[in-house]
Amino acid sequence: MVGKTAIKDNSLKKTKHFSENKNYNLKSKLLKEKKIDKEFLEKLRFITLEDLITLKLLVSTESLKGKLYNFPFLKYSYEICKESVVRFALSMSSNRKEASLILGMKKADFLHYIKEYNLIEEFNYDRRTKNNK
Repeated sequence: MVGKTAIKDNSLKKTKHFSENKNYNLKSKLLKEKKIDKEFLEKLRFITLEDLITLKLLVSTESLKGKLYNFPFLKYSYEICKESVVRFALSMSSNRKEASLILGMKKADFLHYIKEYNLIEEFNYDRRTKNNK
């Protein structure tokens, strides 16, 4: 544009203050805790999300022989999926603002989800383990 100044988009600009989820990554956390390994991650690439959820439910209910009457799976599945998407955004971003932009929501709404799903504890745990090293 000639004669006009372009508006800069600083929304993803590096911040000067500390971000609680800067080093948070769920995959790294689970690898470090040895709950998953690289072989599992390779196999996971070929499983659809629907199949993964179904398998998790089947494995979780094996000890009950599949008899989970009156447990409202459908009611809670929406909340479980929302929490998973919030965790994904936090794992992919370097700060909360960037995570909220990934999901296309206001930062205030995103912070509400972090509090609602009690994810602040995970950030504090991850930061404590890094500080102890």
